[in-house]
Amino acid sequence: MYDPLLYLGFFVIYTILILIFGRHGFDRSENIKDYFIARRSLGLWTSISTFCATWFSAISMLGFTGLIYSNGYSSMLFTTVVWFLGAGIMVLAIDRLYDYGAVTVPEFFRIRYESTTIQVISGFVIFISFIVYLVFQIQGFGLVIGKLLNIPYTVGLFLVFLFIIYTTFGGLYSVARTDVLNFVLIMIGTVVAAVLVLDAIGGIRIMHAMVSKRFFLTNEHQQTSPFSPLPEGGWSIVSFISSFFAMTLGISANPQYVIRIFSAKNKKTAYQMISISIILISIAYVALAIVGVGGKLLVPVGSVPHHDEIFPFMMNEFITSPLKGLILISIVAATVSTANSQLLILASSVVYDIYQSFRKNKVSDRALLFHTRWLIVVIATLALLIALTPLQDLIRYTGHVWGMIAATFFFPLFGGLYFPEVHRRNAIFSIIGGFVTYIISLILIPEDFSRYVHPAVPSVIISGILFFIKVRR
Repeated sequence: MYDPLLYLGFFVIYTILILIFGRHGFDRSENIKDYFIARRSLGLWTSISTFCATWFSAISMLGFTGLIYSNGYSSMLFTTVVWFLGAGIMVLAIDRLYDYGAVTVPEFFRIRYESTTIQVISGFVIFISFIVYLVFQIQGFGLVIGKLLNIPYTVGLFLVFLFIIYTTFGGLYSVARTDVLNFVLIMIGTVVAAVLVLDAIGGIRIMHAMVSKRFFLTNEHQQTSPFSPLPEGGWSIVSFISSFFAMTLGISANPQYVIRIFSAKNKKTAYQMISISIILISIAYVALAIVGVGGKLLVPVGSVPHHDEIFPFMMNEFITSPLKGLILISIVAATVSTANSQLLILASSVVYDIYQSFRKNKVSDRALLFHTRWLIVVIATLALLIALTPLQDLIRYTGHVWGMIAATFFFPLFGGLYFPEVHRRNAIFSIIGGFVTYIISLILIPEDFSRYVHPAVPSVIISGILFFIKVRR
């Protein structure tokens, strides 16, 4: 049965550990490079931890598990597979990107294209997309902590507000140190969750034998086997291509992962970080997939209003082991570890890429650090207020964030690295054109059809054309 005292005990221990680990960076950041990329000093294990912990968010823990519950293993083709392809493309940028010595992605654009304008424009794009991304993380925390401590959703939002401000105040030093703790909890929590679900059902063979007799809903009119790799035949291939444009290209150019390349102590560490991280993340996703499929047997249809709530509901109602407190804390850890990274990137985009670019005189590092820390409070407060109205289907909305990044940053980033002859005007037109096309596509493409033709598809194409087309200088 649900025991709030058990969860409260785990939560208190987690809070104490966060206070200890988060204090690490408060007095280590002497300049802005220290604050945003930890002086490019992160070792292998810390880099792996912060990469994986940032990758695993509330959306991964809740949304992915809910998709598996609803659609079966086929959901992995349109989520984990395209995500990992994005990580593979990211590897192609390490050698050339690391040599630029940039602190932020917009600063890389400024250095590469010799244009402050493109730094400001890309800073605005990051702010618009990542504020939405941060809201989703806060909402996920509010949902889980409400289940964990039996408290109102709004109180849960306020708690994550305090967590992410504290862990972000020390800059990437603090974020990376707390990510070591958070990633350990994520790995333990996901594996333990899978073990407990299999134990409750009777093992993986029994689970698969039982679930094979059931059908998973792929849309309002069609049902399919949970083991079907292409549940909708040819349309599944179309959906995969659409997901590739939005998620694969979006992840490969996502600033929160690019920053992990910037902060690694050398190129070798950056390469090892991504390769080892993918192996570890795969283990966690397999565990979550088992939880999602097992939930189909344990949780009756209609028990929760939306599939994002399946994971915490199942732990509360159908798992009796006291370790379920550790599992729900791992979801909290996933939320905090991603939210503080996004908050740090938001602050850097405003202070470092926009504010500093408009100043005629150079701003001192001390002043930039002061402004950044105050801005962290302001941005977190704004996200908190927006999160008071919760959204459902977190992965679908997150797909729009990644799609926006793909439409605006993919070609200026990777094209900028591999095509040195491309002029800055092309890069600026590519970012603006991709952004405008995405907004128009988001409005015009019907929601039910967007999984076949995601707004990222026409947007990335337009962005690519504008990037490579000859422009009179």
